[in-house]
Amino acid sequence: MVSSAEDATADAVEAELRTLGASVIRLDTGDFPTRLRLAVRNDSGRWRGNLRNGSTVLGFDEVASVYYRRPTRFVLPEGLSGGDAAFAATEARLGFGGAFSALPAHWVNHPANIALAEYKPRQLTLAAAVGLSVPRTSITNDIDELHAFANAVGGPVVCKTFSSMILGDGDSAESVFTTVIEPADVDVDQFAATSHLIQEWVPKAFEARVTVVGRTPFAAAIHAESDAAHIDWRADYRAIRYEQIEAPEDVVLGMLRYLAEFGLNYGAFDFVVEPGGTWRFLECNPNGQWLWLEHEAGLPIAAALAELLTSGRQAC
Repeated sequence: MVSSAEDATADAVEAELRTLGASVIRLDTGDFPTRLRLAVRNDSGRWRGNLRNGSTVLGFDEVASVYYRRPTRFVLPEGLSGGDAAFAATEARLGFGGAFSALPAHWVNHPANIALAEYKPRQLTLAAAVGLSVPRTSITNDIDELHAFANAVGGPVVCKTFSSMILGDGDSAESVFTTVIEPADVDVDQFAATSHLIQEWVPKAFEARVTVVGRTPFAAAIHAESDAAHIDWRADYRAIRYEQIEAPEDVVLGMLRYLAEFGLNYGAFDFVVEPGGTWRFLECNPNGQWLWLEHEAGLPIAAALAELLTSGRQAC
């Protein structure tokens, strides 16, 4: 298991793995190079050796599966200059990360596949290709394109971020949520400063999060009971009600094809379900959160991940 030491989500999976009698070693990339020691050799095309953290030793030949769950960044020795630190971090990523990612294990999910699958423009292209319904979308920093897109849509448009970064301002930090925008009110210079994801507003009966583990979907309806939550449910968790539901068969088939194309064994899909029942794809997080849904909606996701990791299937 590759995660931070204080990750409740990884804790839940680890507990289920130990219930199944699995041998589990947990490490964090942030422990390299100050605490983790790497010693591997290439032998007939395969890397053999071990990772050592004090008395804990992970033999590369012993690894059957890897649960890769939001580890922290490398913590470098103190006293390095800025240039030396940048060099050491790059070498750690390509050396340590490269050797570790070469493990012929069952990955959930492989970090290279996660990195590729995080690009939302690619997500939307693939989602449409596998038969999922995708809202009309523009990516731009050109104010003229914003106005032209809004006119083409002929209704409300929203602005979204490409990442889930939290913005910091002094001692405060805040998430950036989906925002309904009026193009005429947008500041031209600020809009030009970076790329923006602009989408047509999709009418909502409710939103759905479908967590797919292997080939098993766990679907929850997210019912918003405030104006803020209706636009973006993350903006007001206190006004959210959850309900276990079944995703339509064609949507499940599309999600499975989507994961296969990206080489993923796990994905957290977000949909808007229109009043008429149409499911509209918003995004898929290849390393998305799920533990709160296990608690709030009663979805046995930790047990499913443990079963997947011990199933002995070949890696995607």
